[in-house]
Amino acid sequence: MAKIKTTYCMRKDVIALLEAAEEKTGLSKILLLVRVVRKLVKNSKQYIRFSGRIRYQKRCDKETKVPIPKKRVKVRLWEGDYYYFQDLRRICVLSISHVLAIAVFSYLHEVVDEFLTNINDEDEDGDNYPLGNYAIVEKCIENITIFSIWWGVPEDLELLLTR
Repeated sequence: MAKIKTTYCMRKDVIALLEAAEEKTGLSKILLLVRVVRKLVKNSKQYIRFSGRIRYQKRCDKETKVPIPKKRVKVRLWEGDYYYFQDLRRICVLSISHVLAIAVFSYLHEVVDEFLTNINDEDEDGDNYPLGNYAIVEKCIENITIFSIWWGVPEDLELLLTR
């Protein structure tokens, strides 16, 4: 699987949190981002909308009206992670940068704690499942084509083919 180069406009406070977590865990910022986004999807169905206009991060702080400092960040993502983020943009109707910010603020502390706890328990990575559990399955019924997006691996793999 190839890596895809892209850019995101990230809040500087999000970047600072990721840098601190990277230093604490030794995990790359990209791997941390993928893990927090997966936690967001697993735990926060409230962000899933399917329709409407894409919502972006606020440009200014609500209370102070001061612009929120942001920086354009170049990243290289594995192809599966890149498409996973693109799907989230469509399903949550949020910009990818907004999804990343929400995920970092909501779940980065939890991801870091889980990783450090597992390291202390001599579990090398703290996660038995690969991050690439992503698939798009095409199914044709008469003249209708259906695409299913799978974010994870079901316990019964036959479900991928029968639904």
